[in-house]
Amino acid sequence: MTAPVEKYRPGPAAKAAARLGGKLPVIDTRRLQLRAPRIYDFDAYAKIFCSDRAVYMGGPFTRAEAWASFTEYTALWLLHGHGLWTIDAQTTPSAGFVTLGFEYEDPEAELGVFLCEDVEAKGIAQEALTAIRDHAFAELKWDSVVSFVDVENHRCIALMERMNAARDLTLERTIGEETRAYRHLAEVTS
Repeated sequence: MTAPVEKYRPGPAAKAAARLGGKLPVIDTRRLQLRAPRIYDFDAYAKIFCSDRAVYMGGPFTRAEAWASFTEYTALWLLHGHGLWTIDAQTTPSAGFVTLGFEYEDPEAELGVFLCEDVEAKGIAQEALTAIRDHAFAELKWDSVVSFVDVENHRCIALMERMNAARDLTLERTIGEETRAYRHLAEVTS
């Protein structure tokens, strides 16, 4: 069921939202465009978070919980100047999402990716993460960023290793034994 809050409502407020979204950075890679989230992207977000794909992220979520997560990541743009990008692949709009996110309990901002099932195993996650990581270093002037990964998420762990991210054992001791922290450093690029 689609809640009223999920529906596009034309008019001056929608135009203002489009203008705000147009001010967020758009990042183009070889195969992807990473852009500001729009209300119609929520269906893809909910498809990810309301399914077993979210098991390593505390899910599956209810649709209302997915909406809260989507709006939290989107609101970060106004509060911190970074947040959620929608991944548009060449043949798949709203293929997933990449974030420099900040959940309430996170000790620092996190580099993360959430993909729709039909675009997995195509290198999209690494391409999107690399672009956003490089944006954090070049544009935001960060010297590092962390990715938090469930210890059972072996595919994501392998991705972090391919990206030359190193485990941050000091940070891991503060966040619990079920989560690994992978540190991406500005001088290490892939």
